[in-house]
Amino acid sequence: MLSKSATKFLKKYPPFNLLDDPSLSALVDRLIMEIYPTGAIILKQGDKLPRGLYIIREGSVRIFASAAPGQEHFIDYRGVGETFGFLSLGDNERLDVSVQAAGDTVCYVADSTSITKLLNEHPLLREYLIPSYFPKHGELISQKEVLQNALHLGSERALFTTPVRDLACRDVVTAPTDVPIMEAATLMSVHRISALVLVDEFDRPVGIITSSDLRDRVLVRQKDPSGPVGDIMSTPIIMADGADCCFEALLKMMSHGVHHLLVMESGRQTGIISNHDFLVLQGVSPLVIVKEIEDHATVEGLASSSSKVLGLISLLHGAGAGAGSILRIISTVNDRIERKILDMALKTLGPPPVPFCWVVYGSAGRKEQTFRTDQDNAIVYCDPSSEGEERSSAEYFGRFAEFVVSAFLHCGFKLCPGGFMASNPEWRQPLSAWKRNFSRWICSPTSEAIHNAVNLFDFRGLHGELRLASELKKHLMLTLTDQPIFLKALADLTVDYKPPLGMFGSLVFEKDGDYTNHLNLKDKCLTPLINIVRLFSFESHIPETSTAERIAVLKNIHPIMKNVGDDLQYAFEFISMLRIRHQLKQAAMEIDPDNFIDPKLLSSLELRNLKEICRLLSQIIDGITLKYGTGTRL
Repeated sequence: MLSKSATKFLKKYPPFNLLDDPSLSALVDRLIMEIYPTGAIILKQGDKLPRGLYIIREGSVRIFASAAPGQEHFIDYRGVGETFGFLSLGDNERLDVSVQAAGDTVCYVADSTSITKLLNEHPLLREYLIPSYFPKHGELISQKEVLQNALHLGSERALFTTPVRDLACRDVVTAPTDVPIMEAATLMSVHRISALVLVDEFDRPVGIITSSDLRDRVLVRQKDPSGPVGDIMSTPIIMADGADCCFEALLKMMSHGVHHLLVMESGRQTGIISNHDFLVLQGVSPLVIVKEIEDHATVEGLASSSSKVLGLISLLHGAGAGAGSILRIISTVNDRIERKILDMALKTLGPPPVPFCWVVYGSAGRKEQTFRTDQDNAIVYCDPSSEGEERSSAEYFGRFAEFVVSAFLHCGFKLCPGGFMASNPEWRQPLSAWKRNFSRWICSPTSEAIHNAVNLFDFRGLHGELRLASELKKHLMLTLTDQPIFLKALADLTVDYKPPLGMFGSLVFEKDGDYTNHLNLKDKCLTPLINIVRLFSFESHIPETSTAERIAVLKNIHPIMKNVGDDLQYAFEFISMLRIRHQLKQAAMEIDPDNFIDPKLLSSLELRNLKEICRLLSQIIDGITLKYGTGTRL
């Protein structure tokens, strides 16, 4: 009975449905069944590496890694019909990750001998399993390091599980800031290093010089090499903790535009990490695209780099990155493209009459962009001191906005249908005008005011005088204090966006139009979640903008979020990943990406998860309805 049940089950799921009957029968004969209760650790990081393949018969598992106690990095979820496992030739390898039952879970377990035999006999099976679960075919002996890691998802995912300390060079060469530049260059040459850390009299790191600094700041500028090296150092030095995963370090390098990070542990310098290290670890790095962006001098060149973001999303998804990781990387790359365009505008038009800050909002403000989205931007500038300065500011920033918006469009950032762009005079104003607008929208929350608020209040400064954005954010948080009428209006809007659940708790799909029987992941699932988190954030007066950051803070301070914060965190990750995966498939087929997903393409576990997420959102919205008495409009 067990053999018949297993055979019937495996015939429903790839790649086992590709096997001929004798091969499938041979595999089934070697299977054992294992049962794990919710929360059970199936495989534990640090334990001796097992061999074989786990096939999920019922339930689901979560895969994660811990760089240090209390620092857990989520990697993936697997459901019914999916697999996880390891293949190793050695006897002493240790697990790099943990696998935990997310619910009561039943697995078929195939031993290494059976799986290896199948891989050798069936190319289709090999093509399906090897890229995601095992070292690449033909490298089982030659790539000893890959085997030693024996990472269940392949070496590509090491970026999300490897602590920085394991990648960093252990030899940090230092020098005082007063040594001559020539002596510092000689020191770098002798030690064959690309970066030298500079320290003060107490041996504390205060700066860094790199090979490019010697080229650009000494040779190009014909600077006296006998001068102190402190004159050309970059400061402050950007650091990473040795316990951080490599992904966090990579993101920090991208955000700060640097190619080296000093690794610190317990206040001590323990290593240095460079872009080259990531190239070696992963085979490719998002930093390559960032460097390409920085090297371009034309909008046309930037457009070519912008077009590679799709490939970067595919790379990150294939490497096992979670949705949150993908969103952060893509937003960082898009930020670099936008900043480069803004620099081009300044170079073309000259300096502005008054200091300004370029602001982004919406999905860009929340750092939740995936594929190219509509432009959502604005300009906040210092209040002019005279009528002449006011006229020249209005004229300059009008030309500036037209240049930037047009360049963004050329790079694939579509125009906002609602006109929420800096090219609209309404969205390029002095700081005092922005403050008045924010105050008016909050104190007189008409439907138009609420519409503006939900679009513009999720903002962050991107370029220029960032203090202007900070000052506007402080004004927003202060004005939100004791504003029950505004919160009531915002709650009304939140309640209006209900998740797609029918009377009996089943998912409801589009009933007509081009997407009949499809589900709008963005409008029906993601938007209600974002609205809920935004409302709770404004209730608690927290300045964070991204949904993930808001949830992280609210879990500790908001009475409802203390109970459901973890669930909403998972829901946001899950919905975002479904959306990314759906749009990647469409892009691969050269279809313009949308948010409408065919439920027939989802597994039973994914549909069940979506249903549970929608139930949770509905319960929270019911609570908001009770609290604010929504439904009775002001």
